[in-house]
Amino acid sequence: MDSALPSYTATTAEAPTYSADASDALPGYDGAAASAQPSAFVPAARIDDKVPNHFKFNDQYVKVQVMPSELQAHLVLLGAFHRLREEVRTIKGVKADIPMEPDERYAVFLQRAVYRFEQWVVRMIGTGDDGEDEASGQSRRLAANEVPPLDVIMVWHTYMLNPRTYYEDCLRKLPGLLKVGSFPLLQLAGSIDQDTLLPHPPSESRVAAFSSLTGQPFDPPANTTSEETVAVFCPSCSQANSIPWITYKGDGYAQRGFACACAHCQFEFSRETLGVRKFFEDMENCMRDSDKYYLANTVVDYQGGTPVDPILSKGFSWNVLSLREGLDPIRPEVLATKIGWTMKAVEEYCRKGVLGKRNRPAIDTPRQLNVILAPYRHPGPFSIDLASAVIRQMGFVEKMVGLGFTEPGRWEDDNDTLTRCVVRYHHFLELMTVSPGSYVVPTLDIDLAWHTHQLLCDSYRKLHDIIGIVPDHDDKVNQGALSDAYDKTAEAWKARFGVPYSVCGCLPALKTMDISGGSGGGLSLFSKKGKSKAALEKPFENARPDLISPSDGVADQTHPSDHYAVAIMNPAEANKAQAQVRRQELAKRAKELEKSVEKGKASQWSEIVQKRATDHTPSFLCPVHYGVSEPFGKFGQGDCAALSGGGLAGNFGAGECCKANGLNGLCVAQYDQGRGGPLDSLRFIALMHDDMEMSQALGVSKAAVLGVIGAGPGAGRKNNVFMW
Repeated sequence: MDSALPSYTATTAEAPTYSADASDALPGYDGAAASAQPSAFVPAARIDDKVPNHFKFNDQYVKVQVMPSELQAHLVLLGAFHRLREEVRTIKGVKADIPMEPDERYAVFLQRAVYRFEQWVVRMIGTGDDGEDEASGQSRRLAANEVPPLDVIMVWHTYMLNPRTYYEDCLRKLPGLLKVGSFPLLQLAGSIDQDTLLPHPPSESRVAAFSSLTGQPFDPPANTTSEETVAVFCPSCSQANSIPWITYKGDGYAQRGFACACAHCQFEFSRETLGVRKFFEDMENCMRDSDKYYLANTVVDYQGGTPVDPILSKGFSWNVLSLREGLDPIRPEVLATKIGWTMKAVEEYCRKGVLGKRNRPAIDTPRQLNVILAPYRHPGPFSIDLASAVIRQMGFVEKMVGLGFTEPGRWEDDNDTLTRCVVRYHHFLELMTVSPGSYVVPTLDIDLAWHTHQLLCDSYRKLHDIIGIVPDHDDKVNQGALSDAYDKTAEAWKARFGVPYSVCGCLPALKTMDISGGSGGGLSLFSKKGKSKAALEKPFENARPDLISPSDGVADQTHPSDHYAVAIMNPAEANKAQAQVRRQELAKRAKELEKSVEKGKASQWSEIVQKRATDHTPSFLCPVHYGVSEPFGKFGQGDCAALSGGGLAGNFGAGECCKANGLNGLCVAQYDQGRGGPLDSLRFIALMHDDMEMSQALGVSKAAVLGVIGAGPGAGRKNNVFMW
């Protein structure tokens, strides 16, 4: 079974060499003082040669979006991230006054990495408006001395793999990152030693720049003691407090039990309180300049992935906040004192603006509001819990390591595998164009190319002009929805391209397995016992070697990418039942496939799948639990139990899980459900308020309003907050 790919181009040129200055080198974890050496990222020879110059999507020709050499560079960084994690988890010979398990130590390390990333963004990259057009598309290259340490790079990398959130945060609060543009993939890969996956030593000027501007040491803090502190500003009086990262009591800033009494005003606060302060800061900004400042998740449309008309962002924010023209700005601490210092109080206040007179305890908080409130359930300028996101992303990194993709020298003699990743990814994008609105699930090889393309955000956002949307890449999806979507993806792939989507051993839906008999598609007409010698020795027929290979060596690359499969807690029994239904369905498929193979009615592809399924672990049966109380004992603020397998304990779990916070709304982790966008959300608000004028302006008919309300038109709203 030959897995070689056809050559699409006649070029014989060597793959280009991407170089980085010596000052771009990253430090070793051991603090080695070796002199900085020039470094260069050198892709495998001719690795880009077989990639087609273009692909055809619905009668339009599209240039290649991502190259194999860029995938290779990405894998170098993933290997470095994995090595960094293992060194943190297994560190020895250091002072540890508070004992921690390996995963606990890594959880604390990530909390500090996120803080260091925030300081780098705010103090080195900048968040202010210098008068330039932030959305002009003009990007700049990171200066040599701006390249951060590896732990900061890892957090930035994960942040960019949430493309819609990253784009919105950049537009709202982080224009400096927007100017940087795409992740400097080749620049950073060139600063990693490909043989050891360790960063090259940094230049003195680079170390000095990072340390002086951020106030942080350059080397990642692999170990944390109770003597190390962080400056946290009181949400009530705005004065700085020096707080330990970890304590024996478990109330340090990197611990789930974090609590502090301000040394200046004695106000008691927690991470929840800090998130509430962030909400009221945004509320004050909306009062001060409603044409410039908006609430989180009101700027970039969830469906299209592009910024909406600012008037929609303004209208959505004002309705949620129950604002009106002429209000003077009110300081955040005053707002919080009046409304409440808890997310429960914030939610109850915002429900009035969204639901109007239909705001009753029996009515769940609508999804439109939950999506807005989610970014305020944790402190910091970022709309996602980045520490949790890094942990979830490490599931994918583990898969790449398991496939051997990060091993030194892996691509020296293999130009076909990454080329096939790229080709399959472009066909995956084509599938999106013919299945608008559908949730498509990638395989591991496709996901690698997809992740790489997301890092090239300047190019990735232009997908809107090609396929009509900028696909988001949610890493929290209900396992049942994910398994169903995967089956539909495999079915659509087979129907459009004529070959299986995956041959790892996972059993696809029966209709895609060619087990009904017949003379086409390589099907056998006789049982195996009655096959002639010629039939048994028939060469394998593969019509699309660019899309799939029967080779055992590449089979696992086509395994479904389930690192973002999430079991929504509350209650867990529903997930157990869901998994049991999936097991029963897979058992049925296995039985039917076995019968067809025995009767000689299965295609060659199906026979391969049946053989590999014997010792293969199916996807979507062992999901990540989300919304847990203590994923790493008392350490770490993250809300993902990927490494512990724990479940919900108690009625409070900080982070993004509104259910665990005791709130009324649907769990915002259920992103497989429709989320809409600012326009859809404003239409919903208009319906809830019987606001005919607003409904008509938004394109909602009076009949639709009456149909939803069911009680006739209301008196309308006084002081309509949205001026059309």
